Amino acid sequence: MLEILAGKFTIRATILMHFNLMVIFICWCAFQDNPVFVHAFSNGGCRVYRHLSDLIHNCKQFTSLTLCGVIFDSAPSKLKILRGYRVYASICNFPFFVKYFVAACLFLWLAFAMAMSRCIPFMQQILLDDNFWVFLCEDPARCPQLYLYSVGDAVIPYSEIEDLIAVRRSRGVQVLAQRWDDSAHVSHLIAHRETYVMACLDFLQRCLNVAVPSVH
Repeated sequence: MLEILAGKFTIRATILMHFNLMVIFICWCAFQDNPVFVHAFSNGGCRVYRHLSDLIHNCKQFTSLTLCGVIFDSAPSKLKILRGYRVYASICNFPFFVKYFVAACLFLWLAFAMAMSRCIPFMQQILLDDNFWVFLCEDPARCPQLYLYSVGDAVIPYSEIEDLIAVRRSRGVQVLAQRWDDSAHVSHLIAHRETYVMACLDFLQRCLNVAVPSVH
Protein backbone atom coordinates (compact mmCIF):
# COMPACT_ATOMS: atom_id res chain seq x y z
CA MET A 1 0.00 0.00 0.00
CA LEU A 2 1.08 3.57 -0.47
CA GLU A 3 3.18 4.47 2.55
CA ILE A 4 0.97 7.39 3.56
CA LEU A 5 -2.14 5.20 3.72
CA ALA A 6 -0.15 2.62 5.66
CA GLY A 7 0.94 5.19 8.20
CA LYS A 8 4.41 5.71 6.75
CA PHE A 9 5.34 9.12 5.42
CA THR A 10 8.03 9.36 2.75
CA ILE A 11 8.81 11.80 -0.05
CA ARG A 12 8.18 9.12 -2.67
CA ALA A 13 4.76 8.44 -1.20
CA THR A 14 3.94 12.15 -1.22
CA ILE A 15 4.79 12.43 -4.92
CA LEU A 16 2.65 9.43 -5.84
CA MET A 17 -0.21 10.03 -3.46
CA HIS A 18 -2.23 12.66 -5.34
CA PHE A 19 -2.17 10.96 -8.71
CA ASN A 20 -2.87 7.47 -7.39
CA LEU A 21 -5.62 8.59 -5.08
CA MET A 22 -7.26 10.53 -7.90
CA VAL A 23 -7.32 7.42 -10.11
CA ILE A 24 -8.55 5.19 -7.29
CA PHE A 25 -11.20 7.71 -6.26
CA ILE A 26 -12.59 7.87 -9.80
CA CYS A 27 -12.64 4.07 -10.02
CA TRP A 28 -14.17 3.69 -6.59
CA CYS A 29 -16.97 6.16 -7.31
CA ALA A 30 -17.78 5.05 -10.84
CA PHE A 31 -16.92 1.36 -10.99
CA GLN A 32 -17.47 -0.23 -7.60
CA ASP A 33 -20.27 -2.37 -9.05
CA ASN A 34 -18.53 -3.03 -12.39
CA PRO A 35 -15.46 -5.01 -13.50
CA VAL A 36 -12.21 -3.03 -13.60
CA PHE A 37 -9.54 -3.53 -16.28
CA VAL A 38 -6.09 -1.94 -16.37
CA HIS A 39 -4.12 -1.26 -19.56
CA ALA A 40 -0.57 -0.26 -18.55
CA PHE A 41 2.00 1.14 -20.96
CA SER A 42 5.74 0.76 -20.34
CA ASN A 43 7.28 0.80 -16.87
CA GLY A 44 5.60 4.11 -16.03
CA GLY A 45 2.16 2.55 -16.39
CA CYS A 46 3.31 -0.54 -14.48
CA ARG A 47 4.42 1.59 -11.55
CA VAL A 48 0.96 3.14 -11.38
CA TYR A 49 -0.60 -0.34 -11.61
CA ARG A 50 1.71 -1.58 -8.85
CA HIS A 51 0.21 0.95 -6.42
CA LEU A 52 -3.36 0.46 -7.66
CA SER A 53 -3.14 -3.28 -7.10
CA ASP A 54 -1.61 -2.73 -3.69
CA LEU A 55 -4.48 -0.46 -2.67
CA ILE A 56 -7.20 -2.70 -4.08
CA HIS A 57 -5.90 -5.78 -2.27
CA ASN A 58 -4.64 -4.29 0.97
CA CYS A 59 -7.00 -1.43 1.80
CA LYS A 60 -10.47 -2.31 3.12
CA GLN A 61 -11.78 0.96 1.70
CA PHE A 62 -11.44 -0.41 -1.85
CA THR A 63 -12.59 -4.01 -1.44
CA SER A 64 -15.70 -3.24 -3.49
CA LEU A 65 -13.49 -2.93 -6.59
CA THR A 66 -13.04 -6.11 -8.63
CA LEU A 67 -9.93 -6.23 -10.77
CA CYS A 68 -10.86 -8.50 -13.68
CA GLY A 69 -7.87 -8.21 -16.01
CA VAL A 70 -4.58 -6.45 -16.68
CA ILE A 71 -2.95 -5.69 -20.03
CA PHE A 72 0.76 -4.82 -20.11
CA ASP A 73 2.01 -3.07 -23.26
CA SER A 74 5.81 -3.03 -23.69
CA ALA A 75 6.38 -3.85 -20.06
CA PRO A 76 7.41 -4.53 -17.41
CA SER A 77 11.15 -4.73 -16.89
CA LYS A 78 13.57 -4.27 -14.03
CA LEU A 79 14.33 -0.64 -13.20
CA LYS A 80 17.79 0.37 -14.39
CA ILE A 81 19.50 3.73 -14.91
CA LEU A 82 20.49 3.28 -18.56
CA ARG A 83 17.04 1.97 -19.38
CA GLY A 84 15.47 5.13 -17.97
CA TYR A 85 17.82 7.17 -20.11
CA ARG A 86 16.81 5.27 -23.24
CA VAL A 87 13.13 5.83 -22.49
CA TYR A 88 13.75 9.57 -22.13
CA ALA A 89 15.77 9.72 -25.35
CA SER A 90 13.08 7.86 -27.27
CA ILE A 91 10.25 10.25 -26.34
CA CYS A 92 12.03 13.60 -26.06
CA ASN A 93 11.45 16.06 -28.94
CA PHE A 94 13.77 18.85 -27.79
CA PRO A 95 16.64 20.12 -30.00
CA PHE A 96 19.71 17.88 -30.05
CA PHE A 97 21.88 19.78 -27.55
CA VAL A 98 19.02 20.48 -25.13
CA LYS A 99 17.93 16.86 -25.33
CA TYR A 100 21.32 15.45 -24.40
CA PHE A 101 22.07 18.10 -21.79
CA VAL A 102 18.84 17.24 -19.97
CA ALA A 103 19.56 13.54 -20.49
CA ALA A 104 23.01 13.97 -18.91
CA CYS A 105 21.46 15.72 -15.90
CA LEU A 106 18.89 12.96 -15.58
CA PHE A 107 21.59 10.31 -15.76
CA LEU A 108 23.64 12.02 -13.02
CA TRP A 109 20.56 12.33 -10.80
CA LEU A 110 19.65 8.66 -11.23
CA ALA A 111 23.25 7.62 -10.56
CA PHE A 112 23.26 9.75 -7.41
CA ALA A 113 19.93 8.29 -6.30
CA MET A 114 21.20 4.76 -6.84
CA ALA A 115 24.42 5.43 -4.93
CA MET A 116 22.58 7.05 -2.03
CA SER A 117 20.07 4.21 -1.80
CA ARG A 118 22.93 1.72 -1.51
CA CYS A 119 24.89 3.76 1.05
CA ILE A 120 21.98 4.84 3.24
CA PRO A 121 19.17 2.27 3.59
CA PHE A 122 16.64 4.96 4.58
CA MET A 123 17.22 6.74 1.27
CA GLN A 124 16.17 3.62 -0.59
CA GLN A 125 12.53 4.19 0.39
CA ILE A 126 12.75 7.87 -0.56
CA LEU A 127 14.52 7.72 -3.91
CA LEU A 128 13.72 4.35 -5.42
CA ASP A 129 10.86 1.90 -5.71
CA ASP A 130 13.24 -0.99 -5.15
CA ASN A 131 10.54 -3.61 -4.69
CA PHE A 132 8.87 -2.80 -8.02
CA TRP A 133 9.94 -6.02 -9.75
CA VAL A 134 9.41 -8.15 -6.65
CA PHE A 135 5.87 -6.82 -6.26
CA LEU A 136 4.97 -7.61 -9.86
CA CYS A 137 6.23 -11.17 -9.39
CA GLU A 138 4.27 -11.56 -6.15
CA ASP A 139 1.29 -9.41 -7.16
CA PRO A 140 -1.72 -10.53 -5.06
CA ALA A 141 -4.02 -10.09 -8.07
CA ARG A 142 -5.10 -13.43 -9.52
CA CYS A 143 -7.03 -12.07 -12.48
CA PRO A 144 -5.89 -12.93 -16.03
CA GLN A 145 -3.04 -10.94 -17.56
CA LEU A 146 -2.14 -10.14 -21.18
CA TYR A 147 1.38 -9.17 -22.21
CA LEU A 148 1.90 -7.34 -25.50
CA TYR A 149 5.57 -7.03 -26.38
CA SER A 150 8.18 -7.25 -29.12
CA VAL A 151 11.62 -8.70 -29.69
CA GLY A 152 12.43 -5.48 -31.52
CA ASP A 153 11.74 -3.26 -28.49
CA ALA A 154 14.98 -1.33 -27.92
CA VAL A 155 13.91 -0.10 -24.47
CA ILE A 156 12.40 -3.10 -22.65
CA PRO A 157 14.15 -6.49 -23.06
CA TYR A 158 11.59 -9.05 -24.13
CA SER A 159 13.45 -11.71 -22.13
CA GLU A 160 12.55 -9.97 -18.85
CA ILE A 161 8.88 -9.85 -19.82
CA GLU A 162 8.99 -13.57 -20.58
CA ASP A 163 10.68 -14.20 -17.22
CA LEU A 164 7.78 -12.48 -15.47
CA ILE A 165 5.26 -14.39 -17.58
CA ALA A 166 6.84 -17.65 -16.40
CA VAL A 167 6.74 -16.52 -12.77
CA ARG A 168 3.09 -15.48 -12.92
CA ARG A 169 2.09 -18.74 -14.61
CA SER A 170 3.95 -20.70 -11.94
CA ARG A 171 1.76 -18.94 -9.37
CA GLY A 172 -1.41 -20.14 -11.04
CA VAL A 173 -2.28 -16.91 -12.87
CA GLN A 174 -3.85 -17.22 -16.32
CA VAL A 175 -1.43 -15.42 -18.64
CA LEU A 176 -1.85 -14.69 -22.34
CA ALA A 177 0.92 -13.23 -24.48
CA GLN A 178 1.23 -11.67 -27.93
CA ARG A 179 4.80 -11.31 -29.16
CA TRP A 180 5.94 -9.54 -32.31
CA ASP A 181 9.39 -9.42 -33.86
CA ASP A 182 9.68 -5.93 -35.29
CA SER A 183 7.52 -3.29 -33.54
CA ALA A 184 9.15 -0.56 -31.47
CA HIS A 185 8.50 0.39 -27.84
CA VAL A 186 4.78 1.13 -27.21
CA SER A 187 4.24 1.12 -30.99
CA HIS A 188 2.66 -2.30 -31.39
CA LEU A 189 -0.80 -0.88 -32.09
CA ILE A 190 0.63 1.25 -34.90
CA ALA A 191 2.63 -1.57 -36.46
CA HIS A 192 0.15 -4.41 -35.91
CA ARG A 193 -3.23 -2.79 -35.44
CA GLU A 194 -5.41 -5.76 -36.37
CA THR A 195 -3.65 -8.38 -34.24
CA TYR A 196 -3.29 -5.90 -31.35
CA VAL A 197 -6.99 -5.05 -31.27
CA MET A 198 -8.04 -8.68 -31.66
CA ALA A 199 -5.71 -9.76 -28.85
CA CYS A 200 -7.22 -7.14 -26.52
CA LEU A 201 -10.82 -7.97 -27.45
CA ASP A 202 -10.24 -11.70 -27.08
CA PHE A 203 -8.62 -11.09 -23.69
CA LEU A 204 -11.51 -8.97 -22.45
CA GLN A 205 -14.01 -11.61 -23.57
CA ARG A 206 -12.04 -14.35 -21.80
CA CYS A 207 -11.91 -12.31 -18.59
CA LEU A 208 -15.65 -11.64 -18.60
CA ASN A 209 -16.45 -15.28 -19.33
CA VAL A 210 -14.04 -16.67 -16.77
CA ALA A 211 -15.10 -14.07 -14.21
CA VAL A 212 -12.13 -14.76 -11.95
CA PRO A 213 -12.45 -12.38 -8.99
CA SER A 214 -9.44 -10.51 -7.67
CA VAL A 215 -8.30 -11.92 -4.32
CA HIS A 216 -8.81 -9.31 -1.56
